[in-house]
Amino acid sequence: MFRLNKEHKFHGRHRFLLAGILCLLAVCFLVAQDKKPQHDRKPQQEKKAEPEKPTGNKKTRVDLLHADQGQADKLARPDVQVLIGSVKLRHDSMYMYCDSALIYEKTNSFEAFSNVRMEQGDTLFIYGDYLFYDGMTQIAQLRENVKMINRNTTLLTDSLNYDRLYNLGYYFDGGTLMDEENVLTSDWGEYSPATKLSVFNHDVKLVNPRFVLTSDTLKYSTDTKIATILGPSNIVSEQNHIYSERGIYNTVSGQAELLDRSVLTNEGKKLTGDSLFYDRKAGYGEAFDNVQMNDTVNKNMLTGDYCYYDELKQNALATKRAVAVDYSRGDSLFMHADT
Repeated sequence: MFRLNKEHKFHGRHRFLLAGILCLLAVCFLVAQDKKPQHDRKPQQEKKAEPEKPTGNKKTRVDLLHADQGQADKLARPDVQVLIGSVKLRHDSMYMYCDSALIYEKTNSFEAFSNVRMEQGDTLFIYGDYLFYDGMTQIAQLRENVKMINRNTTLLTDSLNYDRLYNLGYYFDGGTLMDEENVLTSDWGEYSPATKLSVFNHDVKLVNPRFVLTSDTLKYSTDTKIATILGPSNIVSEQNHIYSERGIYNTVSGQAELLDRSVLTNEGKKLTGDSLFYDRKAGYGEAFDNVQMNDTVNKNMLTGDYCYYDELKQNALATKRAVAVDYSRGDSLFMHADT
């Protein structure tokens, strides 16, 4: 009896101890859950993030500011508006004027007729007889009696396309560009009012009061008045003739820096070198590397790696492997010296 009662008490205490352990474990589990980081818990309701809207620039519309009359045929051409008399339009910072116009609303473009004028600020003015303007590409196509004026630079042509995005005007059927110093003509050309740089191709001619430059390809800055030679070119004046295929020529100072075996010819004397420097005002030329100074009148020649020629005094000086050759009497006479 005693043994049975003892076992019963033992089992009762065992059950009590086991229940206590289970309760302790449950409390520890709840505490651990409360200490878990907030981001590890699953929210009751998850909201999906809305995608960001694109922020690209939207093309602006061509605005009609004024017209004496406006007409539209809603049945035949519902997207075309006819404007007559003192028409004024604007696209961004560009103002455009004409006597009459057709506006195409769907394509954001228009045609302008007679007394066409484009104005941007107080520096750029373009005139013509006809204009087609595309508001999406921002390209203006002007035809007949076209004139572009940018401060002291004027461009004349019958066919001009002006790209407002790149601030670049270009012609392809002959044109003339003029500034304070020079007049340039070519079959094809482009001019940037922003950089003051122009590029000319095919039958290029630069006319200056002191010389005439003809070329196949030429770059010119209306700001610095420097012509960059990019193809076979001739610079002709009363005093001399320069041939070069690559180099720069300052049309104001008269200084030239020429490469690729350029040639300076003056009264029968021909100076050739891998590179050539010429100062028109000071009247001298310098040639460097593989130099040859040939006098076809007096029949003598200088060679070396450096030569200085004074066209005013008719003197030449050669150094660095200098050789003088006289061929005026049939047999050639050679003289070698340092100078």
